[in-house]
Amino acid sequence: MANPITRINRKVPTEAEIRAQEMERLAEGAAKSHPGLLMFMDIVQEMYEAGYLEIVQGMVKNREKVLPYAFDFIKVSGMPIVMKNVISGLQFLGTLEPQKVQRTMNAVSHGLNKSLDVDMDGENKGFFDLLKMMKDQDVNRSITMLLTFLKSMGQHLGNSQQEVNREMNQDKQDIMDEM
Repeated sequence: MANPITRINRKVPTEAEIRAQEMERLAEGAAKSHPGLLMFMDIVQEMYEAGYLEIVQGMVKNREKVLPYAFDFIKVSGMPIVMKNVISGLQFLGTLEPQKVQRTMNAVSHGLNKSLDVDMDGENKGFFDLLKMMKDQDVNRSITMLLTFLKSMGQHLGNSQQEVNREMNQDKQDIMDEM
């Protein structure tokens, strides 16, 4: 019968072996993503030549002195309000369906181009001329869309903030479910 194993010899890598493995992994990673690294190095070089890196380095070294001035500037310049509005705008854009937005923007673009081609110095439209135009199917479709938009916007303006937040969260969930 064989003797039982009572001692396991584990190989503990030396500091030099660990460093060599790390360098090998680093070289493999650099080889895999060399176009991105070259672009990054080019950006860093441009920033160095423009003097931006010295500015950033000085700000980091003197952060205790610089940060109070930076925060004062942010408060005075109204940046928190701007940042909050940007975030709200991005949240709004996130609730829209891209296909519908693209279709609507194409229609707006086409309508603007067509309206700019109209001779404004020509004959003025009278009240009955405008009523006749309402019978046109394209005009009716546009007016219906505009009035639906205004009605929906008015309904939501009357909602409480909690209802608006609940609807926005539901819209976000619906969009995430579709993905």
